[in-house]
Amino acid sequence: MIRAYGVFTALGLFGLAACTPAEPVRSLALLDGEIMATTPAGYCVDQRASNPRDGFAVMAPCATLGANDPAPGAVGVATVQVGPPQSGTVSGAEGALRDLLESDAGAVLLSATGEAAAIKVLNSQALDNSVTVHFTDSGDAPMAGLQGEEWRAFTDINGRLVTVAVRGLATAPLQDGTGSWLLNLVVNGLLAAGGSVSTETPDV
Repeated sequence: MIRAYGVFTALGLFGLAACTPAEPVRSLALLDGEIMATTPAGYCVDQRASNPRDGFAVMAPCATLGANDPAPGAVGVATVQVGPPQSGTVSGAEGALRDLLESDAGAVLLSATGEAAAIKVLNSQALDNSVTVHFTDSGDAPMAGLQGEEWRAFTDINGRLVTVAVRGLATAPLQDGTGSWLLNLVVNGLLAAGGSVSTETPDV
């Protein structure tokens, strides 16, 4: 699920760049460096909205966060949520998780409001240590101004369940190809980092 702490509102998405360009933050050490969230090209970490001590990161186009960067090819919002120790349940049970997400019980988990009737699964896929699901949510968006379509991935990293979610703007929604592409970029960045890092967690 996409969490929101005031990253921005969609109405002001393209008008948030500060007068003085901000220093872009392209990676964030989560849970004291156990997992590193690295942004795709053109994206930066929203430090105000992220909570690294809780394993939560928000990624948005750098230009919307005050950095002097061009807009990426696919404009959206991505979140990363890392679960507690030993919460990893994807590896070895990919098919079972995919089947769960296609059920009414899974729809409750996917819904931003916990309403199964609001969810329509468009596509799901089980891969090695990864399950992805593309769905629509007719309920209230988890963040004002986001589209009702979401791309979500579940994977295990360092024994923890990691959930990645991507949505575009209601006024400029992502399509299936671009939504899947952005989701894969974020997931691959997490897996490539491999977990342990030596960098300090930024103050947020």
